[in-house]
Amino acid sequence: MIVTILGCGTGIPSLQHHAPGYLLEVAGLRFLIDCGSGTLLQLERLQKPFHTLDGVWITHTHADHIGELTALVHALRLPGLPRSTPFYLFGPAGFIPFFEQIVAPVAAAPDKFPFFVAEVAEHHSLAGVTVRTTPVLHSDRFESRSYRFEHAGKSVVFSGDCDEDPRLLALATGADLLILDCSTLADNKVKGHLSAKEAGWLAAQAGVKRMVASHLYPINAPEEARLAECRLHYSGPLQLAEDLLSVVV
Repeated sequence: MIVTILGCGTGIPSLQHHAPGYLLEVAGLRFLIDCGSGTLLQLERLQKPFHTLDGVWITHTHADHIGELTALVHALRLPGLPRSTPFYLFGPAGFIPFFEQIVAPVAAAPDKFPFFVAEVAEHHSLAGVTVRTTPVLHSDRFESRSYRFEHAGKSVVFSGDCDEDPRLLALATGADLLILDCSTLADNKVKGHLSAKEAGWLAAQAGVKRMVASHLYPINAPEEARLAECRLHYSGPLQLAEDLLSVVV
């Protein structure tokens, strides 16, 4: 499995970090996890264009996580697109009406290949890839999901946006790689997100083999302070996310 961070930022525009988006390559498949602003251009920079994707897994429908989803669906409908394989678009509870009311009116679904839109269950299997998911605390208005992808004895967990939640701890237990919300320092915690201190505690309790701190709000301190807070609890391999960073699992 290879994870490439397309954007590790937030809803705050930044020249350093694009909005949230991750490319997961596993078992010959390419999946996006979230599709924030800048995601499609990042794929072009990697020479892995949008039409080579097999699907998208949306954690939740805040604007910074779905900012280019409509553009992606529209692009997939372009005539002459070199693909015939199915495309899967998964999201949390309420995602189907979101797609029908927000996306479809301005970006009709592709009709030259199978295109599936679905709300996630607790467990999926695609081409030998197992996907487990759980709702997590983030927003009072709609559901947010974390995802765990497993293949050939390896596992990657994407927290999405989340606060402290035992369900995420259970999902992440023993993961080879955890891409974790690490939004702020502890003294400036944002409701619905993990501080660096909380993120480090969760990673330690889950016994993950490697942690990448992502969803990085600007902080009034050197970025090393974010890592230092994580280190209060987590002693395993740790690094800050960077746009276009790739991690092999």
